[in-house]
Amino acid sequence: MTAPTAIPIGGHCDPKFAAVRAALEANMAAGEEVGAAVSVVIEGETVVDLWAGYRDRARSDPWRADTITCMMSVGKAVAALCVLRLIDQGRIALDEPVATYWPEFAQGGKEAITVRTVLGHLASLPFADAAPPGSLYQPGVVIDAIAAQTPEWPPGSTPCYHSFTYGFLCAELVRRVDGRSISQYLRAEISTPLGAEYWHGLTDDKLALCAEFIETPGTPSLEGIKRNPASPLNRAWQPMPRDEDFNSRNWRQGEFPSASGHGNPRGVARLFGALANGGSLGGFRLLSPELVETATTPLWDGMEWMTQRHFRMGLGFLISCPPFSMGDKPRNFGHGGIGGALGFGDPVRKLGFSYCGNRMAPIADTGPWAGALIAATYASIA
Repeated sequence: MTAPTAIPIGGHCDPKFAAVRAALEANMAAGEEVGAAVSVVIEGETVVDLWAGYRDRARSDPWRADTITCMMSVGKAVAALCVLRLIDQGRIALDEPVATYWPEFAQGGKEAITVRTVLGHLASLPFADAAPPGSLYQPGVVIDAIAAQTPEWPPGSTPCYHSFTYGFLCAELVRRVDGRSISQYLRAEISTPLGAEYWHGLTDDKLALCAEFIETPGTPSLEGIKRNPASPLNRAWQPMPRDEDFNSRNWRQGEFPSASGHGNPRGVARLFGALANGGSLGGFRLLSPELVETATTPLWDGMEWMTQRHFRMGLGFLISCPPFSMGDKPRNFGHGGIGGALGFGDPVRKLGFSYCGNRMAPIADTGPWAGALIAATYASIA
């Protein structure tokens, strides 16, 4: 791709964080990014809120303050957060069997699988084999398939990133306990009171805010999902229509919390900024400090089965690990998304960071664009 000579950049940053703006400018000048944004929140204060480039492949529609885009698997951490909030409220017990809340889940030898096991990607349920190819947007089909699925291994035995099924597992727990869909719960209980611009299942008024999401052939997980039948990702994602380009109305408005959540870094940095600040921000308590500590302590540390990457995994959050260094701080926690989106919290500095772009980068880790912005952030507070 050829970069325009004058790339629009908007927003603001504290002068102390001028290096972050410089890193964003350098990223855009390199020519691979189309549109991107970055935000940093420290002790509840937004010190960086910048965006650059364009919302569309043709580079004709500049990115704006209210632009949102698909942030892919960042949505898994947000889905887990909804379950964790219900745990904090005493409505779900972490070590209770999932089947207590979702009786149909007990099929196939799953009756003893606990909520903790599900949140920690240890449920041995990466597949929903009974869901026909292309059935993702058919109500209830994937949920019923997960309920009928037999675990791939003894539950709790094998670290496995539940790339496709994770969001559904969280969403059904929320629905069974609260009665609302996860998109309704997130909007009412977290996004709106926290002022965080991130949603699962967009309402009609949000569609016009979406940037065009641009697939990039060669992106490792995308190749596994769409084009490599030997990959376990291909089996896991069989319910997604293979012609989905991540811009359809179904994708944007459907409830697929594993990957189709939309937002911007301003919103995601507030989410992680709250968690990193003891669970509260601006007078709103998202989670108790004790549950934040539990959720961000590694449950396992090693090679995971689905994508063969070395993860450190808490309860819904990746803890800083080789593919996602998150500033190389061992207590930092968050989640990345295919193509480069990222959100994380730093509990030592009470910092929330998020970055996203609308062009999928061909990476399976933090990548150069977010990496440069993270490095500039930490250089600014050294």
